[in-house]
Amino acid sequence: MKRGGAGTHGGNAAARDPAGWLVVARPRVRPAADVAVTAPVTAKGRVARRWRGDGRPAVRCGRRRRPTAVGRRRAPQPLRPGAASAAVSPPSPPPSPPRWRPPAPPHGGGGGEEHGTRRVGRRAVGRRRSRRVESDRAAAGAGGAAPPRLATGAAGDAPDSRRARPRRTAGGCGGGAVSGGGGRGGGDPAAAAASAVAMERAAAAAATAGGNAHKDFVAVAAGYVRSVPVADAAEWLVVIDDVLYKKRALLLQLLALIPPTTPVLFSTRSEAVVASVSGATLVSIDALPAGDARLVLATAAGKALKAGVPPFSAAEESGWVRRVLAKTERHALSLAIVGSMIADRGGAWRRVVEGLERWWMHPHFGCSDSESPRPSVRAALDVSLELLPDGMCREAFAALGILPIHVHLSVLSRVWRSRLGGAAMEGDPTARQVSGMMRSTGVEESVAALVRAGLLRRDVDEISGELVGVFVHPVIGQYALSLLGDAAGATHQRMVDEYMVGVTVDGLDAHKWRRLPFWKVPDDGYWYDHVVRHLAAAEDVCGLVSVMDPAWQAVRVRVSSPLAFQADVEMVLAALTAVVDDAVSMASRSPVLLGRVQAALASTYSTRIVGCRRDNMEASIALWEEALALVMRSDVPPLWAEWQAGLGRAYCDRIGGARPANMEAAVACYNRSLEVRTRTAAPLEWAETQRFLGVAYRNRVDGDKAANIEAAIACYNRSLEVRTQAAAPLDWASSQNSLGVAYYFRLDGDKAANIEAAIVCYRTALEVRTPAAAPLLWARTRYNLGLAYYDRLVGDKASTIEAAIACYEDALTVRTRDAAPLLWAVTQHHLGKALRDRLFGEPAANTAAAFACFDRALAVRTRAAVPLDWAETQYQVGITRYGRRGGDATWAADEEAAVACYRRALEVYTPEAAPQEWALATFSLLQAHVDGELWSSVVQCGRALERLGLRWAEWPARQAAVAGAVARAEGALARQGGPSVRE
Repeated sequence: MKRGGAGTHGGNAAARDPAGWLVVARPRVRPAADVAVTAPVTAKGRVARRWRGDGRPAVRCGRRRRPTAVGRRRAPQPLRPGAASAAVSPPSPPPSPPRWRPPAPPHGGGGGEEHGTRRVGRRAVGRRRSRRVESDRAAAGAGGAAPPRLATGAAGDAPDSRRARPRRTAGGCGGGAVSGGGGRGGGDPAAAAASAVAMERAAAAAATAGGNAHKDFVAVAAGYVRSVPVADAAEWLVVIDDVLYKKRALLLQLLALIPPTTPVLFSTRSEAVVASVSGATLVSIDALPAGDARLVLATAAGKALKAGVPPFSAAEESGWVRRVLAKTERHALSLAIVGSMIADRGGAWRRVVEGLERWWMHPHFGCSDSESPRPSVRAALDVSLELLPDGMCREAFAALGILPIHVHLSVLSRVWRSRLGGAAMEGDPTARQVSGMMRSTGVEESVAALVRAGLLRRDVDEISGELVGVFVHPVIGQYALSLLGDAAGATHQRMVDEYMVGVTVDGLDAHKWRRLPFWKVPDDGYWYDHVVRHLAAAEDVCGLVSVMDPAWQAVRVRVSSPLAFQADVEMVLAALTAVVDDAVSMASRSPVLLGRVQAALASTYSTRIVGCRRDNMEASIALWEEALALVMRSDVPPLWAEWQAGLGRAYCDRIGGARPANMEAAVACYNRSLEVRTRTAAPLEWAETQRFLGVAYRNRVDGDKAANIEAAIACYNRSLEVRTQAAAPLDWASSQNSLGVAYYFRLDGDKAANIEAAIVCYRTALEVRTPAAAPLLWARTRYNLGLAYYDRLVGDKASTIEAAIACYEDALTVRTRDAAPLLWAVTQHHLGKALRDRLFGEPAANTAAAFACFDRALAVRTRAAVPLDWAETQYQVGITRYGRRGGDATWAADEEAAVACYRRALEVYTPEAAPQEWALATFSLLQAHVDGELWSSVVQCGRALERLGLRWAEWPARQAAVAGAVARAEGALARQGGPSVRE
């Protein structure tokens, strides 16, 4: 594995440093070439979209037309009194907007990934019957005028309710205006009327906002787009300018409100914004227009901008500005870095510009690999590094390479202490300097030095006004990481060690293994989200294996989310796979440690939600077997027993292969594990394995079903003898939950009493399994309680079904499709059953809601991924179709659809693999054939059920009905002299 290659700044930097991106967020509506016409193409073929300095989103809605070239921009026009008030403009061709000049932000201001990039002009593309909703800011300097806008704010910020200050006009309305236009003469009167109505709605929304119009930007824009008739929705395009890193949530909110058929085009300088919108088409912007580049450079250099006045004098233009534009290639990041260095020197530009040109003349400058930044950015970064005040500052900058884009000040202090403190302990003469830098004032001084060099952006709390963190541009972070070289892995490791100070960790054993309890370190908002990334980059095998400890999963899910843990799983999978694939690394490690690596990989596959579940479980079983091949029982008995139990769980969850064989393999694995995990030697592990064995017996196919469930109940009770609520509350709750499941499926005894016992067990488990303490386990038990309420035989049926629906809906608050797709799907499946059988509400609406749930379940429960689950939902859809029959018009169609569902289910259900499910589906098919008078099929289904006989748990209760149906069918066939006409 390449050291230091993992991290938020890693990857192909050449692909990460465009000046910005245009993103087509809804390319499915029209081809990308058609959608992107609002980004006009210049004569050289570049996308001529200009950046906005203030970061304010500008939403423009208009019909698409052929691309047009960029024309001359107009000079700023004065704003007439009252022009910013909310009003409806008559349909007319839209004027070209003026050019805006943003005021220079405070030095080091701004934030997010938009390091140094500013949009300073924009030209709208002419459209027929175009409509716009714009948000812009005032021009800087004396006499600067603002166009009509929805909101204004401080430089460098997107709309924000805490900082935006809308301009008030003579009309007293907060600075909002909505304008629209129709075609060029002879426009469609109906379209003009629709335009007027649309803008009346948007204007009303803006007027309602009053002095706080900026709060309603999303609602106004989305409401305006929604006013477009549905028939025209695919003809409209929404353009959002300059989405900031901090405002990516606002973008997602807007995208959620805009009709799905409306394509969206947005520009951004932030890679995180691009990544937040899935399925988008990306267009990189490599260079700013010359005028915009000058304003970016002037802003970074601290120039006072005035409307209508060039930012640089003629002497400055000839002396250094043109040279900088040439060497930076008008790249926004390069311009910002160079401007910051010049500003730090009070305008003294010679040393900076000459250094930039000197780096371009270096003979090896153009020979960098594909992962290096573009030459203009690399030159600016090299000059900036060269001009840093001392070596300690350069060391501090290099250490930033292991950090993400946004870093809190406390984390920054840790990485500098871990990186530079290590050198100090080895006798570095700067030890006293390092110690001083670790004080908060020292950290702020170092931040200030790097900000002045254009290498960082400050993050200042808007309320307290204090420095709370920094932003590191991805390209700058990658550059810093390259400076670390081979020391990157050690820097990542020291960061982990810095956080683990104060946590008791055992030393390495004879096999070079130690367990690292990361979950004992309190989360500070950084540690839990980044510990695995640091471990992967450091190639810390013991740490990566420890991540798959159930204790880490429980804490990660509780403190963060299930998806956060899944992100950890993917990183561990990639890192440990690289370890296994490295022959040199494998040869240098002991068999026991390699077995631990294989076992950890097996756990990642079994808990993974990415990819095909069937393939993941097959990979898990293979890895457990490889681990067991490396370590014999006599080598490390407790470890061997642990892995036998892990293999048993994998067989229980296996999708491929024959289910009876899988369950028998699981039972055998657990019994082998119990040979070592005795109650005397390892009571807690014995109790855990007893619970797992109970699950295998409960799901066992071979043998008597009732006896298997009784064996499962006995296993759970033995587990509860050790797992008490006082000694191990969460483990006790797990055994209570499993005991409830066994009572739910119990065949012996009174059915109603068994269901009541299950409900008691679930309620008992929920005393410990709370949403705060164990959200996923709480959701599981709530789901199980819903099953019990649905089948409850005691009490009012309508009320128990409502209770079941409430339980399923509770579970779905945690079991989301993204976080737990299969669990989400099974919960949707059972919610559909409950809604279908609901006694409150409108039956037709309940049935429609049930079908919607089944459809959602089948979106995940596919035949390829989980065939048995797919068959189960197909069967329930058939039951719902069959029960909906009513009236001559729908009877035949519903019956035919039900039969088709039953047959699809029986393609997977077989008497050998799933006898209970096969029998129930076959019995339902028999009933449908009886109603359809398909007598030959009735006989076939009846005889098949008779052959299964007592292997079907419900056969004693169903035998008479089957025999009666077969006798009726045979009588009808005898009277007809053969199969019915319909057959």
